Amino acid sequence: MLTTPIAPAVRRVYKATRRAVRPLVKPGVPLPSVSPYPGHYAVVRSVVEGLREIGADFNHDPRSFGRLARVVYAPANEALRQAARLKRERRIDYLVAGPSNAFFPEEADNILWLPEIDIIIEPSEWMREFFSEIAAPLAPKIRICTAGVDTNHWKPSGEGQPAQAIVYWKNGDESLCEDVEKVVRGFGMDVVRLRYGHYSREDYRKELDRSSIAIFLSSFETQGIALAEAWAMNVPTLVWNPRGEASWRGRSFIARSSAPYLTAATGMEWVTIDQLEPTLRDALAKRTAFSPREWVLANMTDAICSARLLEIIETESRSRRQNQPR
Repeated sequence: MLTTPIAPAVRRVYKATRRAVRPLVKPGVPLPSVSPYPGHYAVVRSVVEGLREIGADFNHDPRSFGRLARVVYAPANEALRQAARLKRERRIDYLVAGPSNAFFPEEADNILWLPEIDIIIEPSEWMREFFSEIAAPLAPKIRICTAGVDTNHWKPSGEGQPAQAIVYWKNGDESLCEDVEKVVRGFGMDVVRLRYGHYSREDYRKELDRSSIAIFLSSFETQGIALAEAWAMNVPTLVWNPRGEASWRGRSFIARSSAPYLTAATGMEWVTIDQLEPTLRDALAKRTAFSPREWVLANMTDAICSARLLEIIETESRSRRQNQPR
């Protein structure tokens, strides 16, 4: 699994020397922090930790080319470009991309069009349909696999759930967010607004632990990891699911879902603000009938999702080797 490009030997020696002399040059000054999961944090973290949990035979970001396997999964763009070059040089045999390299194939200088890519992981079936419409030659490369969540971190404290609701605002007009909050307060509930990109993971976990329900405002989701985190905290979700025009980086498209994995166990959906009040009333009346954490434990843990990913890659790469001319 490659998320950071492998540096040339000279560069590796230089960096090792810098690390060694830094305590002498700048005593007491720590090295800059580096994420253990470069790229899309949630996706990379889930894959790495899930593969470790199931005891998979893999390495994450090997430091030298000699430790690089013949099958490479590269969900980060710089690493994917390096892996494509290595495949052209026949130093690797099979290359897997996705799901976080690009939304539109033309992003990042057409990165998903690299001919060296064998399969592209996408997190939901509607993304395969999306590719079929906008980039038909790539659709046969698509394989579906979700990212998981850390169910030990995203775990309710068991101290009870008061009458609080989270309104998770990712996009859509703020007036819609305000109308939603007004409906929720009409049920005598406290409201906490969390705006996408303006909260920490720990803040989100704490607020979920204090909430009995969460209302999500997002015009589209390819998977909805934040939804899965709420479900892991045993919080059902009411999802605004307009299935209409959305945009990504200035480009418009028709979204097919704001919650591809929403089920009767994890929550309900609504489209117009007039539908929210009866939907919320119904959800509160049957609050104990939902079982969101149980659903995640059965379907979307790190281990479960990484095992699926490993099976896809092993099956596909084995099939490719068997079909190659001898």
